[in-house]
Amino acid sequence: MDQGIDSSQTDLLATMRRRSTRSYCHGQRVGLLAAAFGDWLGLEASHVGRLRYAAELHDIGKLALSAELLEKPGTLDVKDWHTIRLHPAVGHRLLRQGHGSWAEMAAMVALQHHECWDGSGYPCGLSGGAISPEARIVAICDVYDALREERTYKPALVHDHALDLILHGDETNRLRPAMFDPALLVLLRAKAEALMTAYETAAKEL
Repeated sequence: MDQGIDSSQTDLLATMRRRSTRSYCHGQRVGLLAAAFGDWLGLEASHVGRLRYAAELHDIGKLALSAELLEKPGTLDVKDWHTIRLHPAVGHRLLRQGHGSWAEMAAMVALQHHECWDGSGYPCGLSGGAISPEARIVAICDVYDALREERTYKPALVHDHALDLILHGDETNRLRPAMFDPALLVLLRAKAEALMTAYETAAKEL
C-alpha cells in the first residue's frame, strides 16, 4: 500500500462496498485501468499508486444518493439527472477532508472525472488542460468500464464495441471522441489489447 494512503481512504471504500457492491467493483476496476494508463504513460510508481486509489474513489459522492436512484431502470428524468450530477462535488467535499498524499489527488479526480476535453462536461464545464491529468485518465477508464458492464438500463458491451464508441462516438452524439484528451485516445488505440486484458483480469478478480 502506498505510504500516502491512510485509514480514511480504507473506511470510505468499505462504506461504498457495504452500500453498493456494483459501485465498489466498478471503482476497483477503474482503479486498475487507471493504474495501467499510468504505467503506459511512464508515471512514477508512487504516482501510479495514488492515481489508482483516487480512481477507486471517483464515485464516492454517490454515497449521498438513494439506492433507488442508482439502480433505477430505464431513462432518467431531468430531476434524476440533476441529482446524479451532484455526486462529483459531494465526493470532492468528502475526500478533501482526508490526510496523506492521496487526498488532494482523490478529491480533484472526484470533482473532475465528468469534465470533458471539449468543455461539455460537469460540474464546472472545464476544458482541455484545465482538467487535471489524473481526472482525464479516470474519465476515459470510467466510460470504458461503464460500457463493458451490464447495468439496469443497458446490456454489457464487448471490448471492440466499447472501444469503437469511445474512439468514434455513437449515433446519438452523447458519446464523442471530443470528450476525451486526444493524447489518451491515441494511447487507448495503441494499447487496446492490453486494456482488454487488464479489464478482463480485473473483472475475474472481483
